[in-house]
Amino acid sequence: MRGSRDWRVWIISALAPLATAAAHAQPDLIFVPANAALPYAVRAYQEIWDEDGERIVAALETRTCLPFSEPTVTAVVDYAVSHSGGPDYPMRLRGSYAPDVKKATLVHELGHRHLWQLAERLEGVDGHMTLYLVLDRVWADVWGEEFAEDRIQYESNWGDDYAVAWAWAQSLGTEERSRLWNRLLVMNGFPDGCGSLPEVVE
Repeated sequence: MRGSRDWRVWIISALAPLATAAAHAQPDLIFVPANAALPYAVRAYQEIWDEDGERIVAALETRTCLPFSEPTVTAVVDYAVSHSGGPDYPMRLRGSYAPDVKKATLVHELGHRHLWQLAERLEGVDGHMTLYLVLDRVWADVWGEEFAEDRIQYESNWGDDYAVAWAWAQSLGTEERSRLWNRLLVMNGFPDGCGSLPEVVE
């Protein structure tokens, strides 16, 4: 009997990594240059995704308690302002950003797309406020706390809307962020009690 039990334990241990991989199915990101002058920027974004893509997706899924819903995302690299696109439109990423801004913006816009699953939103809480409940934690998971703090300051200088959204998110403690996020999940038909929103560094 002991041999049979040991065999079952071995099977469970062997399958555990496969279950984890299935929980974080890696989407394909296809980076497309808007013109012939942008191949270098495309390569830079591709290198970020090749190196950190798995951790980005795992962090987004863990922090939001939502599986990544898009198997493929196209991102046009251009000199224009970055945006998340739409269900039938590609994401757009500015090619002239510095390396750390490329990293942060890739996650920012991908985060917006990831949160399209939350069709119902909290009253008085706009899209950036909603994203900012989790975005700094995703950045910190992938690149560390100092990176996250620097990116918050950088985005806060983009304009009043961003500054207000970040100030609001940063004013909330861990329990309040978790309460609001769980309420969002329930409003959208997802299970209550998301237990994977780790502490906010305050």
